[in-house]
Amino acid sequence: MKFWNSLLILVFVLSSCTSTLVKEKSPGDMSYNQAMSFIQKNQKKESPELYQACEKVLPLTVENRHLEDYVKVIAVYKKNPDVFLKAMTLAELSPAGLKDPVFIDSLYSAAGLARKLSQTEEFTAYAREYYGERNFSEDELRDRLTGYRAFISDRHAMNLIAQDRNGEALRIYEEIVEDYRDTDILLNYAKALNRLNRYEQSLITAIEALKMTPGSLDARNVVSETAELLGYSKAEINTMIEETVFVGRNLLRQNLLADELNIPMPAFRLKHIDGSEIRNTDFQGKILIVSFFATWCPPCRMELPHLNDTYLEYRNDPEVAVIAVSTDEDTFLVPPFVRDNGFAFPVYYAGGINRDFEVKGIPTLFVVDKNGIIRYKKIGYSEGEEFGKIMSWYIDEIKAAGGV
Repeated sequence: MKFWNSLLILVFVLSSCTSTLVKEKSPGDMSYNQAMSFIQKNQKKESPELYQACEKVLPLTVENRHLEDYVKVIAVYKKNPDVFLKAMTLAELSPAGLKDPVFIDSLYSAAGLARKLSQTEEFTAYAREYYGERNFSEDELRDRLTGYRAFISDRHAMNLIAQDRNGEALRIYEEIVEDYRDTDILLNYAKALNRLNRYEQSLITAIEALKMTPGSLDARNVVSETAELLGYSKAEINTMIEETVFVGRNLLRQNLLADELNIPMPAFRLKHIDGSEIRNTDFQGKILIVSFFATWCPPCRMELPHLNDTYLEYRNDPEVAVIAVSTDEDTFLVPPFVRDNGFAFPVYYAGGINRDFEVKGIPTLFVVDKNGIIRYKKIGYSEGEEFGKIMSWYIDEIKAAGGV
């Protein structure tokens, strides 16, 4: 998944779930100035609301280049006892585009602190509290934490590279890839290797990244640039990329289809944004793609145009149906969101059905066979993933099996 597109949203949602209203307005509803005022007035009164306000304001202080506000808020936020949220929030703060060396150094320090915190038992304990409430299994929690630690370490390593501390960054990447492999992290690792003139290892790493995500333009570029440094011709590079993409797609297809489920789809009754209704029985004899999303979710916003393309491709196929289900609490936001984006697929309100489907994060997509059995589940969206191909693989596999 494209982790950093959704991390801060996730942090904020998790923190707001444990907060109560403060003077009829939660920190999440406050403007920047209101949140700053709230922090200044309550900085000596530790509370979930105080730290939630900090989580709202911190990225904005960086984005708007407000160094003085950043210094005030970070001093308060570092006292947050919730190591999980603190590490994730600090790691998200990016120095990209900043000119002030003091500001940049402070953000480097914050990322280093985030990495240190992510290695602690307290980080795991607070994460277990959050995800336990969302019914995550121990295996799911372990996988989630491995990913979080990897991406937090990746951010720190990228900052080290920016400081020309390439050897330190490389050691961190070597630690990361022992336990976790992700396209973006592998590409950052390859770039770090290039800076130390370790081109052959860099090329191998970039090829692995491209194999994992055959549609990644960034991976293609790193493979091409590194191969050029090693003296490969353009023809050789093109062949290298084509063969890697071919192998990658075959492996991806094999792995995705092997991860088959056999779960009866929950019964449901959903209301369309136009007021009409559907039931699960309306899809008997059809392959159903149902995608859960929210208007505020960045990965959902990236995936939905591809879902729309899939809907248009199969709109006239009597064997296939595609629907989207909004999990937004503020349902009034959904119709204009659909209209403004020109989505053609039918959109319904979840009304709690996401809990019956055991949706634990968005976007989450299910592919249901003609007998109402969930066969495949796709969680998240990765930039560069070939969404249309993945959907066609699922659909073709179910059709070939006769829908069973």
